Amino acid sequence: MIKYGANIPNYLVCFPDTMFVENIEYGERKTGSGIWFHAERMDYEGNFIRPRWAKVKYKADNIRNIDVGDYILIDHGHWSTSLDVTIGNIEQKIWFISAKSYKNGVMAVTKTMPKILEEYGIKE
Repeated sequence: MIKYGANIPNYLVCFPDTMFVENIEYGERKTGSGIWFHAERMDYEGNFIRPRWAKVKYKADNIRNIDVGDYILIDHGHWSTSLDVTIGNIEQKIWFISAKSYKNGVMAVTKTMPKILEEYGIKE
C-alpha cells in the first residue's frame, strides 16, 4: 500500500481512457458457511492470478460504455498498487486503471454488485 498523503478537493480528473476503482476483491474472506480464506499471496507458480471485480469510482469523460458505480471484471495485473488518498475530506483506498489496462484488461461490466464481493465483506 502506498500512502501519498494526497488531499484532493472534490474529485479526481482522469486522463483519457483511465479510471480509478474501489472495493477490489482482495484479502481475507469468509464464506457464508463460516470458512475463512487467508489473504492471497502469489507464489512462484502463479497461483491466485485471476480476474477480480472492482467498483468504478472515477472515470475519464471519453469512456462511454462504463459508468461511475458500475462493477468491472478486470484481468489480473491490470490495476495499480492501492492508493490512500483524501478526497473531499473523506479518506479512500483506490486503484488506478491505465488506458492500456482499460482497453486490454476490462473483461466485463455490470450495474449490480457481483455476489462474490460479499465474501470479502464488501457491501453496496
